[in-house]
Amino acid sequence: MKLSQPLTVVIRIPNVALSRSDLDTSLKLQVDRYEPSSRLAYAQIDNGDDEDQWAALLDLIRSIGAVIPGLLAKGEIGRPSVDVAMVFPDSLMAKYLTIPADVVAAAGEAGMGIEVSVYRGE
Repeated sequence: MKLSQPLTVVIRIPNVALSRSDLDTSLKLQVDRYEPSSRLAYAQIDNGDDEDQWAALLDLIRSIGAVIPGLLAKGEIGRPSVDVAMVFPDSLMAKYLTIPADVVAAAGEAGMGIEVSVYRGE
């Protein structure tokens, strides 16, 4: 059985004490969003538009997962989270979205939390 796909998935990284270029270098990728502030920044990595977002997310987590604990330990970032967005159609009374166990395990091993964002719509 193919799991239903989320609307979007992003990895949110709060309390970034690194410059954008240093964060990109540390993660070995370019973050899609970087919002500096007077003290700490916020960064975001988009999962992309792959047909199988779960597989793409697992690859993304595995690509940066080994670096995250070190950045956390040095206080260079806050605890990242995987934000899974789903649509809750107005016509339904209930809906579910299963997050694959290997995605949850990889996120946990990398020190990431998981959040679910729900949006009303059709």
